[in-house]
Amino acid sequence: MIKTTAGCPSVLLTNESINTAVEITERFLADSGVDRKDILRIRLAVEETLLFYQQTLGQNGEGILKCLIRLGRPRVELSFPGPRLDPLKISEEGGEVLQSILAGMGIAPVWQYKNGVNLVVFTPKKRKPPQILLLAISIGLAIACGLLCRLLPESLRAFLTDGLVAPLFQTFMGLLTAIAGPMIFLSVAWGVCSIGDTATLSRIGKRMVLRFLMMSVLLTLLAGAAMLLFFPLTASGGSSFNPSELLRMVLDIVPDNLITPFTEANPLQIIFVAVLIGLAMLVMGNKAAVVSTFVEQLNSVAQLIMEAVSNLIPFFVFCSIFSMILSGSLSVLLQSYKLLPIMLLGHLLVSAVYVTMVCIRKKVRLPILLKKILPTFLIGLSTASSAAAFSTNVECCEKRLGINRQVVNFGVPLGQVIFMPGAAVIFLSAGLCMAEIYEVAISPAWLISALLITVVLAVAAPPVPGGGLTCYTMLFLQLDIPIEAVAITVALNVILEFFGTAVNLLCLQMELVELSGSLERLDLDILRSR
Repeated sequence: MIKTTAGCPSVLLTNESINTAVEITERFLADSGVDRKDILRIRLAVEETLLFYQQTLGQNGEGILKCLIRLGRPRVELSFPGPRLDPLKISEEGGEVLQSILAGMGIAPVWQYKNGVNLVVFTPKKRKPPQILLLAISIGLAIACGLLCRLLPESLRAFLTDGLVAPLFQTFMGLLTAIAGPMIFLSVAWGVCSIGDTATLSRIGKRMVLRFLMMSVLLTLLAGAAMLLFFPLTASGGSSFNPSELLRMVLDIVPDNLITPFTEANPLQIIFVAVLIGLAMLVMGNKAAVVSTFVEQLNSVAQLIMEAVSNLIPFFVFCSIFSMILSGSLSVLLQSYKLLPIMLLGHLLVSAVYVTMVCIRKKVRLPILLKKILPTFLIGLSTASSAAAFSTNVECCEKRLGINRQVVNFGVPLGQVIFMPGAAVIFLSAGLCMAEIYEVAISPAWLISALLITVVLAVAAPPVPGGGLTCYTMLFLQLDIPIEAVAITVALNVILEFFGTAVNLLCLQMELVELSGSLERLDLDILRSR
């Protein structure tokens, strides 16, 4: 039965009480506007969690069910006093790492043990209208309102531009700049720490991470070489390249102190500090348990803030285009037409190289390989969400591509977080296009900086909606591109993300095939079969 204790249902671990608790959870999630698929997943997860505690605590055990809304986001909590009992613990290699990464992506529950109480938290996302629809509406309204307001007297137009829209734009950009550094720092530090332990890092993680980084650099270089055919490369107007500048660039990654990387929004220094702290927590293990928990919780808070900020994107785009029309600078937006075809060229080249490499090295026919990876690719292309494609990606890697389960369980969630060559191509194409529009010289030194920063930002980009916004802010600041370019890029980013996500997933599958082959954990018969 379900009893009420201080306004919260008290769950007795009988079969009847468990069924009632599951029904309460399902009704709450439905009333909160959660997607039907997520409701079914959470219903099953809640039921499995309650059955786990029934088996360990007995039918006389008792817990508390809380269904609440925090910051506009539904949240289901199950708490059970007693010994330390983790219902999410997985015995397979990499299982705990898998759980931590999935929780960070927002598609898995979180367990913690505090003050003698086991707490399991489910935080699904509310169903929202497609962002591309909201963006289209905001652009249409901005154009209509801007054209109408151009009929107003010049003094009134100046007031709207300088006195109303400009302060809103500057406030939003200030907010992005303020949270960019801390968010990337927390995302990287917790990502390193969540690898689990040094044994896992040495056995699988180190090799996998190094391959992810190496291939990200090589693929971005390849795409950048193709993109440069459409942009002028100058030796003047910017600093000319020489070996000493490359050495200085590398040495500048090490900051003089822990404050300036954040005050100067230097992404390379921020990530350097984050990796050091993450590795220190990983090596110390239980000795740094409190610090690790604190970083994990701060990372969750930062991601929640970024999700809230991302809800303001349509309004931000409206203000940007409205201001451009009033000031007569809409031509800047029109000049960015090159961004989409350049980005598509880079994505096509990267995908073609990876698929061709796997076909040749593993001796698999191209039509067979394309047929196997197409479902995951289409989900990424239609949703712009790697989380939505997660289950399909896992099934494809293991059952269609013949990748060993241990490699899949560790590599898919980790790769979806840090291996994003599609995002690196987007960042690089955006940097090149905005540099051309705002007449920033593309010198060899500038180009090397752009390549390095885009790869690093693609690895560090937080895996949440709107996480890329912080990356554009830091990218343009480091490349001496006016911050106003963020407004144009954000308006286009909603479309670009669909292609970037699909390419990320394709490259991850191809890389896991190559990695599992080098580890002798690839079933070639499955890979080559129809």
